Amino acid sequence: MQDNLFDASTRRALAVFLWLAAPAAACAQQGGAAPATGATKAAAPLAIVSPVQPSFSFTSAQYATAGVPLRNRRIGAIQITGVAAPVKRALLYWAYLFGPTAPPPASQAITFCNTAGSSALETSCRAVTGTKIATGSDVCWGSSGIAVYRANVTNYVRASGLYQVVLSGAQSAVGNGSDPWGERVVFPAAEGASLVVVGAGTRKVAIYDAGLAGQSFRGAVTYSLALPGGVSSTPMLWDSIVADGQTGNGRIAGLARETTYINNIKIGGPGANLDQGVTDGDFDGSAGWPLPQLWDVTGHALKLPVVHLGATTLPVKVTSSGTSVDCLSPIANVTAY
Repeated sequence: MQDNLFDASTRRALAVFLWLAAPAAACAQQGGAAPATGATKAAAPLAIVSPVQPSFSFTSAQYATAGVPLRNRRIGAIQITGVAAPVKRALLYWAYLFGPTAPPPASQAITFCNTAGSSALETSCRAVTGTKIATGSDVCWGSSGIAVYRANVTNYVRASGLYQVVLSGAQSAVGNGSDPWGERVVFPAAEGASLVVVGAGTRKVAIYDAGLAGQSFRGAVTYSLALPGGVSSTPMLWDSIVADGQTGNGRIAGLARETTYINNIKIGGPGANLDQGVTDGDFDGSAGWPLPQLWDVTGHALKLPVVHLGATTLPVKVTSSGTSVDCLSPIANVTAY
């Protein structure tokens, strides 16, 4: 069947029906051109090679994360709260879906801005270059895959504050702010951007991206994070940055029923223990409610019995409940322990 026979909303519903009818089959296309020959397969349940080792580790530290969804947008603001100077490291991540005619380059530039004074209107902007740290399979939009980039912006981050990212057509073909489910998707299609800022503190901080970023999955994933030196204090902090989360078909609920487990204890999603997490899912696109969704930055404070002093790994599991499953792609995890 040809893409132009159905609008994006109809294709999204058809994708869910096909997942239910044939769980092992590739995800149905939702829009845009067909994947290029040899493109990565559609996302499926996944066990990531574990334990995932930190890409960056710090002592006497603390961190903050935040993000902004960017589907059909070219500018977004990221507000960082709760991190103290001096900044030890600030990393900017972004991700987009690419088509068959424009494979993602090894490096890529975007514009990064920070507030230069007391007013958010006083900004200082510069082009920063990110390195492609991963490519992964399509997350059920009919793309050729997802590309994840990381840039070191430590010299431009003062700790807590307001920061902006400005994309070009190389990351977002559409910049008119239209509803992602209201029209045919055009690639490249931006997913979102996030900052991870590590500042002064009293804990060990680890950032995980290599081996985790771009590991797209549908419905379920399992992995563990290595904790060098072991957990020395609780509650342990764990943040997760994930692309393509959503409530369902735009504002219509139906897909965001994932549950998150640490050490096989439910900490997020329906039925979660309020002492350990939240009852809504971690992957409902809440960084961009009500639209455009498709980007999540979630944080948990993990207490006993979820984590124990001296533990050297953090086992993570995500599963879907209900009749529908979503396609998701991790970008990075961060821990303080």
